[in-house]
Amino acid sequence: MRNNVPNVLLVDDSSTNNLLLESALKSLNFKISTALSGEEALTILHKKDIDLVLLDIMMPGMSGYDVLESMSKEDKLANIPVILVTARSKVEEENRARELGAADYFEKPLRLDMVIDRVKELMKELV
Repeated sequence: MRNNVPNVLLVDDSSTNNLLLESALKSLNFKISTALSGEEALTILHKKDIDLVLLDIMMPGMSGYDVLESMSKEDKLANIPVILVTARSKVEEENRARELGAADYFEKPLRLDMVIDRVKELMKELV
């Protein structure tokens, strides 16, 4: 975390979903970056110092699982906490997310209060 301001990357192919989360996190004075695809997310992760990623699973091209797997293979990215968000609500999906190293998993529609509480908790661990 730089200057005690967490830098969070929001990744969702829906700009509306990114905007919703961005509004909630900015009220906490977090610095926000957004990406509309897995490929764009990885580009940002290589260019910026990101403290936490909120990552949609179902995206065209590179899925959230693909991004998480790519991150786990790179020393610089492997320890960044990732919260996966998805419209899928199967136990197998959550198990796969955890197996790939996700810090948490939330189903859409998101309960923003729960997501924000978890983000705050993860940011405390980074300090």
